Amino acid sequence: MTRELSRGQQVVYEEKMLTLPITEVPKDPNRSTQNAVSPFRYPGGKGFLSAFLKRRMSLLDTSAERVFAEPFCGGAGAALILLADGDADVVRLNDADLRIFSAWQAILDEPERFVAKLREVRLDMPEWYHHRDLVAGFSDREYDFDIGFSTFYMNRTTRSGIILNAGPIGGYDQRGKWKLNARFNVERLANQVLWLAANRARIELSNMDALSFIDRGRRRADSGNTMFFIDPPYVKAGGRLYFDGMSEAKHVALSDILTSGSVKYWVLTYDDAPLVRQLYKSQNCSTISVNYSLQSKRRESEILVEPNYR
Repeated sequence: MTRELSRGQQVVYEEKMLTLPITEVPKDPNRSTQNAVSPFRYPGGKGFLSAFLKRRMSLLDTSAERVFAEPFCGGAGAALILLADGDADVVRLNDADLRIFSAWQAILDEPERFVAKLREVRLDMPEWYHHRDLVAGFSDREYDFDIGFSTFYMNRTTRSGIILNAGPIGGYDQRGKWKLNARFNVERLANQVLWLAANRARIELSNMDALSFIDRGRRRADSGNTMFFIDPPYVKAGGRLYFDGMSEAKHVALSDILTSGSVKYWVLTYDDAPLVRQLYKSQNCSTISVNYSLQSKRRESEILVEPNYR
């Protein structure tokens, strides 16, 4: 006979059911924020997962070209570390926002022009307002070098790298401890840009809807040797942090693709939201600790999801 739980016992039972295992993310001994490969900076960036993702890349066949694909590439912190350290032969970077795509294309296809702009641009508030207004008012539908550079400028000079809806490092009066130039080491950024240009042949760039990018990727001949690393806009704060957040319908559509079994290798990271837990309850879910620096530095838990490999 099944004994009925008291109200207090039921609450404890439900709390236990909500507790996910913790994945301890190993540190990459060769990588830190001081020798990152990506020239971008993002709140909650996933470059720190590089050692974990290198282990997952070992699932791929080393006798064939190993592909690492990011549908929501943003700053591509993890992808570029894997490329630089020889754990991926090709990286496919996709971002649906044309401003971010333009920044990547400007770096990859016009590196000398980009570096020249880095070395001549002013780091003062009139310049900051100029680039902010360009990015905020952009509405074209094709690549634009100037918009790409302005997007990058904002990424390096706003608090936490949030391109819009965040103030400048040092405040609008520039009286803070750190000023606009705090995250704008010109020579370091120039070297990162030139490295990316030198490795252009191993980097594929696209400006597609992320779900279309994944759908195309799972149909390619090399899909069986491709690792998808998927870091979507947050469910709870996506509209504040990203140009293009995702509707609930799109979060559901993404889960439909990933849980269908048609994508062989993937790793997914998300904010810990009830919707995410519900959508991926049939998969391997755990929590990881992530550094943020939106208002103040802090660590929060995100959900890490992987398929049930058989």
